[in-house]
Amino acid sequence: MIQNTDNKPLSELFSGDNNVTYYIPKYQREYVWSKWNWEALFDDILESKGGHFLGSIICINTETDSHKPANLELVDGQQRMTTISLLYLAIYKFLQNTLVPTEDEEKELDNKLKLFSLRNRIIIKDKKKPRLLPSYSNHNFEDYSWIFADNISEIKHFKKPKNLGNRRIKKTFNYFYDRLSEVDENDEPLYDFKSALVFLNKLNSATIVKIDVATHADAFTLFETLNNRGVPLSAIDIIKNKLLGHLEKFEDETSLDANYNRWNDIIQNLTEEYKVQERFLRQFYNAFKLEKVIEVPKIPKALRSNLITIYESLINKDVHIIFDRLEEASEIYNKNIVYNSDEHSFELIRALRDLENVNGADGYMLLLHVEKNYKISEKEKIQLIKLLCKYFIRRNVTDTPPTRDLTNHFMDILKEVNNLDEYDYEKIESIILDKGKPATDEFFEEKLKGNIYEENVGATRYILSSIELDKKETKELYTNFYARDKKKFVWTIEHIFPQGENIPQHWIKMVADGDKTEADQIRRNQVHKLGNLTLTGYNSRLSNSPLDIKQNKKNKEGKYIGFKNGLWINEAIKDIDTWKEKNIKNRTDKLVSEALRIFRLKEVSEKSQKKVDVKLSSFDK
Repeated sequence: MIQNTDNKPLSELFSGDNNVTYYIPKYQREYVWSKWNWEALFDDILESKGGHFLGSIICINTETDSHKPANLELVDGQQRMTTISLLYLAIYKFLQNTLVPTEDEEKELDNKLKLFSLRNRIIIKDKKKPRLLPSYSNHNFEDYSWIFADNISEIKHFKKPKNLGNRRIKKTFNYFYDRLSEVDENDEPLYDFKSALVFLNKLNSATIVKIDVATHADAFTLFETLNNRGVPLSAIDIIKNKLLGHLEKFEDETSLDANYNRWNDIIQNLTEEYKVQERFLRQFYNAFKLEKVIEVPKIPKALRSNLITIYESLINKDVHIIFDRLEEASEIYNKNIVYNSDEHSFELIRALRDLENVNGADGYMLLLHVEKNYKISEKEKIQLIKLLCKYFIRRNVTDTPPTRDLTNHFMDILKEVNNLDEYDYEKIESIILDKGKPATDEFFEEKLKGNIYEENVGATRYILSSIELDKKETKELYTNFYARDKKKFVWTIEHIFPQGENIPQHWIKMVADGDKTEADQIRRNQVHKLGNLTLTGYNSRLSNSPLDIKQNKKNKEGKYIGFKNGLWINEAIKDIDTWKEKNIKNRTDKLVSEALRIFRLKEVSEKSQKKVDVKLSSFDK
């Protein structure tokens, strides 16, 4: 069934010395990798020392003539290989744009040869086409072909596809090129020609297991086997085996059974989710690596790629200490991630739920460090969590600091917090605002006024629910806007003016007095603004209904399920007679003012706060 299996570097899979091509069958699904995947790939390559493992691909050689170069059908691996080829192309463009002429002819020739070599990795020069060809689904082929033709002159030029920038292929290429083009706090470029070549060398040395099969039947059988039968050893499994195996050298069978149970207790504290277990192991090291007993030389930060190396070293150093520390830390961690506990007050449960809902994962690392090293009351803990929630929602809305820098910033925060003799909220707050590099009030406000739903649905839900809950401080009035039924949110975000391109006639008449062109313009400019959004438990029943139906909709029991559902954020829209662009703008300003007040950080200027207070007073009227 399997003809050949080999762990090959990308320099060989994308080799300019051969004309091997990779193509993805037309019938395969479209390219779906997102920013999270792009960022993970880029960061994993960047942070590696070379030779980073990128997974596996399954190929069928469809070339019948053995004397001709292989034409490989990618049965599995299209997402990874498409992304890698776009990363190569982004590096090629960046190197072209940063290649500076020099009087050193030998050096200039060498740099041009490096560019030439890279170009030949990603295109087949003889055929004047990219080495990899994606599927035709959702314009993938034409988008990909145009991007390559636009950046490599040898490739036949294509007509620019419509709406190219809205689709993933172009967004992927743009993301990688923008990463290479970033500047630091002093507006100095993070990469130049030389450092980009260092990154390229790391990419070239990254490896993929290439599995060659003879037929589609073999490919299908193998694919099913790899994905549905048997579970490969995870980093957690390997660390567990190492730890328990090391203890076996020192202890008898009775102790080994006890140790096995202790390890299971640690895992149970971290829930059944593997990503939470792995995150804990990373955060444990990053939270306490300043201690000599935890520090591993030459490893400044725990990553997915070095996790096993870190814990092998810690286990070899002192297996009993690391076991005890992991056990203690997992109990602290459990109280923060499994928060619906009788020992927690309603206020603490709500604060921890907010931290989870705002995706404040790095906050758990700070809480772990603080609760391990300082005596902190529940009231102080709630105060700290609320600060973290403000920090993370501002970060999520503005992408400042970028996701990839968050852990580094929190490790800088921990380094300063570690110097405190006792818990001091005001000092920790100042450290977070200094080392956490939050967005300015002005930038936060600018992003709040933008197309926030389109940019970040999760942040939008958090903001709307936070504004609503700010008016309902008691346990009796609390609503969990993140409750789920069969894994789906009970409460969803409702667009007052519908977001679909096919605008119903009654909405065209309302928002633009019957002018379809103007209605569409308003839809494109305003539909995803905060002022056009609310929360409902009955989104599917409201849909494209006219405004008065959305306001007065009732269920079978006669309970209002529309805008008269009792939510504070609906007070301004439950009785309004019309909904036009000015109404959306006014409500956007009012909700943004509420958000600025609720998520205000200490460093906000007095002038900015007066501006917020003025807006709030007009909202109350």
